[in-house]
Amino acid sequence: MYASSGGEWGPLPIPGERECIQAAVMSLIPAVLVYVVPLLLVMAAIAVAIVLVVVRLSRKPDAPGAGTPVTPPEGMWNTHIRRDGHLDPFSGFGTLRLQSGMLTFVPDGASQPAWSLPSRSFGVQSNFVLSNSDLMLDSAATGRLQVTVSHKGINRVSRNNFKTLRERDTSGEFIRAMRAAGATILS
Repeated sequence: MYASSGGEWGPLPIPGERECIQAAVMSLIPAVLVYVVPLLLVMAAIAVAIVLVVVRLSRKPDAPGAGTPVTPPEGMWNTHIRRDGHLDPFSGFGTLRLQSGMLTFVPDGASQPAWSLPSRSFGVQSNFVLSNSDLMLDSAATGRLQVTVSHKGINRVSRNNFKTLRERDTSGEFIRAMRAAGATILS
């Protein structure tokens, strides 16, 4: 090959090994910037999100008595109550109300409570983070009830992981209220 240099034609200079390596590296820089850097940023964002979700899910609700005491021990929560193998008035979707030392369950669409029992008759326990319900209520009258509580409506058809995180905080509030109302905290 020939090139013109200052009006004269002659052979092109043959690049050395160093120049070849530099040219190869320089040709890779646009590919690295376009493909590898965004990929690393996406992977870092996913790793951060996974760490945040795992930390948030592994956190138990506040220990009973932690934070501001609930005064008076009253409240109302949307709820989903389950009893393994049972379809009865003790289970279903509805509202749990804690008032004047009584825990009352009113099923959705009902005008009267399905049951109303003294809060002192219950044992309350926080369930493991991967269980189907956040809480377990236990009394001689109801047996073991798996309970999810929320200030918002409870999803009936699908799951919402962000809502589940919020319900976990609400279950800590419920435990504190039940403890203040005389319920036994189970471990």
